[in-house]
Amino acid sequence: MPAYLLSKSTYIRGLQCLKSLYLNKHRSFLRDRLSEEQLAKFARGHAVGKIAQQLFPGGIEIPAPSEASARKTQKLIAEGYPVIYEACFIQNEVIIAVDILVSDGDGWSAYEVKSSGSLSDTFYKDAYLQNFVIVGSGLRLNRFFLVHRDPEKDIDNSGDVRELFVFREVEQPDERLTSQIELSISEMKQVLSQHHSPVILPGYQCMHPYPCDFRGFCWKELNDDERNKLLNG
Repeated sequence: MPAYLLSKSTYIRGLQCLKSLYLNKHRSFLRDRLSEEQLAKFARGHAVGKIAQQLFPGGIEIPAPSEASARKTQKLIAEGYPVIYEACFIQNEVIIAVDILVSDGDGWSAYEVKSSGSLSDTFYKDAYLQNFVIVGSGLRLNRFFLVHRDPEKDIDNSGDVRELFVFREVEQPDERLTSQIELSISEMKQVLSQHHSPVILPGYQCMHPYPCDFRGFCWKELNDDERNKLLNG
């Protein structure tokens, strides 16, 4: 049995729609094809993340999230490496990779980089989950920052890389929020253990906070008016 059932992205997917979460895990062949715009967005996010590593140069990059990557992260932490890129942690069957992990003497600070010019509520939910997993794994995490692109700066400009980004510190999750995260994780794992997807009708969640990539499957019985209502709702 794998050490994790959820990731950062699937957790966010599950918050949006539990049916989408189930289909992503068990019926991925039903997923819509990625558009050129979506592919470009992914490439832009990767490029911005690489530039942000220059904020804390000299770090070691961990491979794609996996049990081996989590073990590698723990090894580097134990050996005293001060900067780790894509540091990987597993807790409560959830795996995450934080963009930049930096030692600050008596603990660590985490930096999650976003390529957008502002921060959404979803980004904070993402950050709270990462904080929950990192702290739950036993690491002393002193501070957590969301880092996003300054919309008034050209990310391709050379010079002081710190001028390209805006830092927003995220408060440590309180007891209420921690309980809410635990409850959401438990509900998602329960859904993933079922033999069929939950019955959830098309609605607002199909487009918010992100357009779902299973709309082609879930909307196949809808008429044009129903589709347009959801698209514009």
